Amino acid sequence: MLWWIIDGAILLSVEGWVRVTAYRQWRLLRRRQRRYGVRRVRIAAPRLADEKFLWRRLFDHDPRFTVLSDKIACKDWVREQGFAVKLPRTLWTGDDARDIPDAVWAQPIYIKAGHGWQMNIPVLSEPADRMPLIAQANEFMAQSHGLEGHQWGYANVPRQLLAEEALFLDTDLIEIKYYTFGSIVEQMVISRHGDPTTSARWLRQESGGYARDDRPTTVSPIIDVLPLPPAADEGLRIAAEIGAGFDQMRIDTMTDGEDIYVGEITVYNQGGRAHSQGHYAEAPLNRSWDLRRSWFLTHPQSGWRAIYSSALRRRIDARERQGHGLA
Repeated sequence: MLWWIIDGAILLSVEGWVRVTAYRQWRLLRRRQRRYGVRRVRIAAPRLADEKFLWRRLFDHDPRFTVLSDKIACKDWVREQGFAVKLPRTLWTGDDARDIPDAVWAQPIYIKAGHGWQMNIPVLSEPADRMPLIAQANEFMAQSHGLEGHQWGYANVPRQLLAEEALFLDTDLIEIKYYTFGSIVEQMVISRHGDPTTSARWLRQESGGYARDDRPTTVSPIIDVLPLPPAADEGLRIAAEIGAGFDQMRIDTMTDGEDIYVGEITVYNQGGRAHSQGHYAEAPLNRSWDLRRSWFLTHPQSGWRAIYSSALRRRIDARERQGHGLA
């Protein structure tokens, strides 16, 4: 009982620190959670997936997050780990799109910012006028997600551009995003970029296998009704292997149905939230997310963070003993 009281005081103090340090993000989360009937937001001892994402942004400063958030360095990391995966080729890197060689412009590419998300320009045929594309790409150099929303992993990523080969031009591109919790893949989100784009969420079943969810995703309001492509099984293997080293990760892949490539490894899903599930304790994105596997709780901390990490671990252990699982 004494430890519970002491830990409660520690967690309450940290909760106050969160509200001062990240008030805007905390307020946005509270507003969103209240729409779903969640009356109290807890970040110091998070229970829900959206709370855990904000906790990660504020506390879990795994050095690998910087590498994974860097679209250029991430590919090198995947190769260095020895994962048996295919990766799209990087054809050019630099800090000024005016330096992209003519030979690169002549082939189908994506121009991307290596230091952020949703900063991609498809150039699927050689443009008659490059200047608007160059200007758009160079604008990416002024943006930093590390300074926005406390997405710590991006903070130290060098600002660079890259030109990457475009894959599967002769067929509709299929994207599959695997949500991993250790080696467990709790859900897949598949998107078929045809006309129209369709998308579906596939959830892991306790009996084994995956079943399609009946709710639309953020990608498209049209639910994809086709079976999973054959490559999905290979993607599951890849995602489980990469995800095994983390408490939670999203592995983004591209496929034509047969061949599959790893496109990115995403630390902060949708900037740090779980669409339609982040408020629900029994949701797949919460029930397997064990913060005790995180870098913050598996590596020594210093100062007040050391005191806090011990209190948080004890609180999670106590929840589990009381039958509340990880929520």
